[in-house]
Amino acid sequence: MSSPPRKTPLTPLDKLRETLKEYAEGDAQFAPRLVSQVQALRKQALSELGGRLSSQGTPRGLRKTILGLVPKFDWPEWTPWIARALRDERDLGLFDEGCAALGALGTRGALEALEHLKATRTEPDFQVILNRELGNFQSQQGVPYHVSRLMEGQGNPRMASQGAKHLAALAGPQDLGAIIGAYHGGDALTQRLVIRLVGGIPGEQASDFLKSLAVHAREEYLDHKLLMEGLNRLQTLQRGSVLPELVRQTVAHFGATYPATGDGLAELQRAAGQEEPNLLPALEDLRPWAKGAYETFLLDALALMGEGKVARYTAAVSDAAHATEEKLGRLTSLLDQAAEALAFRVETGRMDREEVLPVLVPVLRSRAGGDGLLTALLRLVPVDAPVLDELLKDPDPERRAKCLDALGTREDDALTPFFLKAMEDSIVEVGQRAIHHLGKLPSSYPALMAMFETGQTEQVRLAIRVFGENRTRMAAEPLLAFLQKDARDALVVEAAEALTAIGYPGSAPVLLDLLHDGKPFNLQVALATALKEIATEEASLGLLRKAANLKPPQVLILALEGALAAFPGFDHPLPTEALPDFLKLFERCCDEREGEGQRLRALLATQDLFVFDRGAYSQLKDRVSDFLFDMRTKETWDRESNDRVAAVVKELGRRGDGLLNLAQKEAGIQAQIQRVPAQGPKKAEALLALRDSLQDPELILRPELAQTLSTLVLDLLAVPAQEWRETAHLCEIAGIIRQPALVDPIRDIFQSATGLGLKSAARSALAALGLSEPDMNRRPRPKSILLIEPSGFFRKRLAQALADGERELFEAPGREEAEAVLAARPVDLVLCEIKDAAGDLEPWLEAQRTQGRFRFALLSSSNRDLGTLRDRPWVVGALFKPYPTEQVIQALEG
Repeated sequence: MSSPPRKTPLTPLDKLRETLKEYAEGDAQFAPRLVSQVQALRKQALSELGGRLSSQGTPRGLRKTILGLVPKFDWPEWTPWIARALRDERDLGLFDEGCAALGALGTRGALEALEHLKATRTEPDFQVILNRELGNFQSQQGVPYHVSRLMEGQGNPRMASQGAKHLAALAGPQDLGAIIGAYHGGDALTQRLVIRLVGGIPGEQASDFLKSLAVHAREEYLDHKLLMEGLNRLQTLQRGSVLPELVRQTVAHFGATYPATGDGLAELQRAAGQEEPNLLPALEDLRPWAKGAYETFLLDALALMGEGKVARYTAAVSDAAHATEEKLGRLTSLLDQAAEALAFRVETGRMDREEVLPVLVPVLRSRAGGDGLLTALLRLVPVDAPVLDELLKDPDPERRAKCLDALGTREDDALTPFFLKAMEDSIVEVGQRAIHHLGKLPSSYPALMAMFETGQTEQVRLAIRVFGENRTRMAAEPLLAFLQKDARDALVVEAAEALTAIGYPGSAPVLLDLLHDGKPFNLQVALATALKEIATEEASLGLLRKAANLKPPQVLILALEGALAAFPGFDHPLPTEALPDFLKLFERCCDEREGEGQRLRALLATQDLFVFDRGAYSQLKDRVSDFLFDMRTKETWDRESNDRVAAVVKELGRRGDGLLNLAQKEAGIQAQIQRVPAQGPKKAEALLALRDSLQDPELILRPELAQTLSTLVLDLLAVPAQEWRETAHLCEIAGIIRQPALVDPIRDIFQSATGLGLKSAARSALAALGLSEPDMNRRPRPKSILLIEPSGFFRKRLAQALADGERELFEAPGREEAEAVLAARPVDLVLCEIKDAAGDLEPWLEAQRTQGRFRFALLSSSNRDLGTLRDRPWVVGALFKPYPTEQVIQALEG
């Protein structure tokens, strides 16, 4: 396999995940982008979307948008995901949307899900919604009436859909005859609705209908494909060559399909060779054998040519080509629908996989059907099936890539050997997809390490590339060891490039030790690039020290850029003692002899310099201005480069001026900090004034002052019952100073805020702190948990399940012992029942929460009634006994 491109092409599933990460409330373009991604993935998107529906960390607006997809993509497979999300949904609006989505599906499974919810969600408001949707399934009419509505088809799509919905609730195996009759007498919409409907009806008769449908559609597809191929050859011929070609196709096809027609075919050839051919007798002998569209066309076309009706023949070929193209499209869609219905029956336990595969695999081998059949079959096919090896040999690289994506969405560890083979694909992009999917499988790492340790060049190279493309963190240490001991320069370069992609901070000492002027040029570049991407103080300052003894200009400029990578702002500036080395390296990169054309890149790099030295900015501003004046005299200079360098000059001057007035500005802010009262009517006014001072564009914030402000914000946020404007101003200050310690407190405010003003201020602050919308809504991982459980045996089981070496766990059999623990040390999460031996725990939990002794609570109950606790924003979930310990882990990760 040739060297892969630097970036792996995103698979459709990757693009969907990226789109979901980009969700922002109020983004009008998000929904169309999401629809586009789901159209590309089809049912392969369900696992990702369904998982988001069930996760408490998913923003409400995103969950609502996902539910809005259901009417557009009315797949029966939505049902279990929606039902799972609605099982514990507390938001009445989202519950309404979810029930409406189930109603829009209109399938037997959706009806059963609504009936189950009605039995378990007994709250009056939820019952009203459920009664409404269940009422839509009820009808006073019988099956024949709704079959007639189904037959309306494309003439009245709304009526046809209603008929199918009522049949989902009413029809059983005894009604299949009437429903299948509707299929044979209906249009394309009726047929699609029937296939979908039959997919949910139990019984062997429904299975047999779908299997026969797929088998006959495949036969018809192959027949029309032969016809299209024959038509394509005929349309390119001159008039004199048409009759011989028609005879050739007829003799070849009938002779291979019906050996008994040999005499008739010989007579046809003899008659066609005459000066005035009379083909009709021979054609009449062949007519009884003609069955499919291709055979019928051949005989009809020969008859027209034999009679000399050339104009009619030409029109017949044109009409046949158009009709055949449309027919092939309809058959492809039909095969997709039948395959998806069969796969659905397997997934719901109505059929065995071994019963379906013999039907669908021949369709795949015939290259019939479309993406729907491909993805439906590849959801079912065993990992050791011979058809998988056949797919790797498919001549169409686009089809091979689709197969890899379909299998990749299964994320089945047993597919590791398959993806290892697929990595060797002759098309780089297809091999890259295999690498990408392989990296998601747990057992891929041992398999790749076995390749890596063989010592065989190609095996080692392939393993290194997979580690780099998939950013396999566990491979960092083996790659470092390989760098230190292997002498094959090409492999060492690839290992360094893989470490660059992984970005492992612990590799800095080894990479720095290897970087010196005696190494090959490509290896120096790879090592310098890896150190630049690591962006730690050790790597950046090490690059700066090493640069004094390096010579290649391409390496020097990487060292210059890498020296600043770990110091991205005045809150983490370049150490003053490293500044002289940086300035020397800058001059070397700008020197026309030593820098060899790196001057522009070096000038632009200075805009990333943050150092508390006003003289350095003044010196750099003068030097960059001189270089800009010199560059303007050269013929190769362009306006875009001029504007970029001029902006650097301006920025360097601004930072120097900011440092000039820094002491005065800091003194003013320190005075404002001292004037902020802990409480009182002037607190909001003082915080607003402090926020305005911090928004001064000329202000440079030292790390010491940022830490002081962070402490102030944390202290004031802890003050109970303060006015919402005060909290909003504290959020705004947090967004300006951007201290990591403020993320969790501000996120708590954002998640619990009910007023738009406070919620908007918290959202803006979190965005400034670098959080995406999903991150804002996601609960922080609890670092400390208190288990309140009277049963010592069950408490021990829970403690064992939650222990991971990073969390602090505390245990208590009841509220008195728990209160002592909380008084000594607040925790992130309390896991307890809603009642103990002393009674209802709700008042006690409210009191502990008010005192700030815990942040969240995960409750358990035996009777599924949480009372008013269900509506508390700090209650993150409920577990209903008896439950496995795995549910606790899932609830915490949600």
